[in-house]
Amino acid sequence: MKKLIALTSVLSTALFAGHVSAANLNEIYQLSLNNDAELAAAKAKRDSGNYNVDLARAALLPQVTLGADQASTEVESDAGDSNFDTFSYNATITQTLFNLNSWYNYQAASAGGNASELEYMLSEQQLILRSAEAYFNVLRAKENLETAQAEEKAVKRQLEQTQQRFEVGLIAITEVHEAEASYDLSYANLIGQEAALDISYEALEQITGQRFESLAPLKNDIEFSAPEKAVSQWVEAGLAKYAGIQLAQEGVNAAEYTRKAGWSNYAPQINAQFSYTDGDQVNGATTIDSTRTTLAFSARIPLFAGGSNYARAKQAAAESTQASANLDLQQRTVKNNIRSLYRKVQTDVLTVKARKRATVSSRSALEATETGYQVGTRNIVEVLNAQRNLFSAQRDYANARYDYIIDLMNLKFFAGSLGEPDIQALNAWLN
Repeated sequence: MKKLIALTSVLSTALFAGHVSAANLNEIYQLSLNNDAELAAAKAKRDSGNYNVDLARAALLPQVTLGADQASTEVESDAGDSNFDTFSYNATITQTLFNLNSWYNYQAASAGGNASELEYMLSEQQLILRSAEAYFNVLRAKENLETAQAEEKAVKRQLEQTQQRFEVGLIAITEVHEAEASYDLSYANLIGQEAALDISYEALEQITGQRFESLAPLKNDIEFSAPEKAVSQWVEAGLAKYAGIQLAQEGVNAAEYTRKAGWSNYAPQINAQFSYTDGDQVNGATTIDSTRTTLAFSARIPLFAGGSNYARAKQAAAESTQASANLDLQQRTVKNNIRSLYRKVQTDVLTVKARKRATVSSRSALEATETGYQVGTRNIVEVLNAQRNLFSAQRDYANARYDYIIDLMNLKFFAGSLGEPDIQALNAWLN
């Protein structure tokens, strides 16, 4: 109900307010829950896996059949001709008493059902990650575009001033060429950043199914901090909680049961069958009513099936080995990813602080260079380089902040702790 109310609020904002107010991360995530195609496909796959369990269980449960027969028979013989009609109703119940193959196939299907549930859980966590990445990629592209616009405007103004100084004979034509080249580069960068912003909005629309014109920006006064727990604790949590590893473990379980099912094709199979038939035979004016009750047991041992049973058993054994190797790969990958992301988050914290200081020093350097240019101690190339350094520092600072957020979310994802509360926490960082 809470999700429905949140979704209604989002839709009201989208339809009636026309996106006048900027959407925040929580609104984007709620829309993604209801519109993302990947999550919908994972849900359908989970439901399909549950039905596979029912199908496998059916081989172990009673099979009940009801039938009715009607026949007309005409007999010609030397003793004379005769005609009679037969009517019968029957019910048959068949129950498997012993069938290792069906039992192991059911266990394999159950493991597969668990895997489908885990795969859906993994898709839910991936949606949280994809929603956050899409949202902050838009903010990243927007800030980069604003920096590119400011750079293009500043370089264009510098070009105009340089042309004016050349026209009155204060500088050489080479300085004009330098300013023109710098402007061309800034303009080309501006075009690229405009395209990047459009592409990031398209990625957001793919997840939410809606187009947004503005998003709530990231606050400027956020204090980024390094992970408090040791990296070994993050690794331990990932090995225990990461849905990808649990999914691989269920794959091992399913493959092991399938391997046992393959070899159990050689085991005896015992069935019981109970049938009841009630019939009438009409011959002229004579009617014969009869009933028949049968209880039968059957046992069979498959000895040879053209080599198919042996081939299935060997194939299942190879698949079991493959599943075990896949589990080992998942565990190694998670360890590597957590350790790498843990180190990146630690580095991101320091990088954000360093980039912020770099913007301050670059601005001071630009002001000093512009002053020197006005009095003739600096040339246009030095001014343009100082401008470029300032705008580059601003871009690097913005990118460092978003790198920290995305790396932290990925770290929590592989540690198996990423959830909706993380969306709420990030939403508090927005204006």
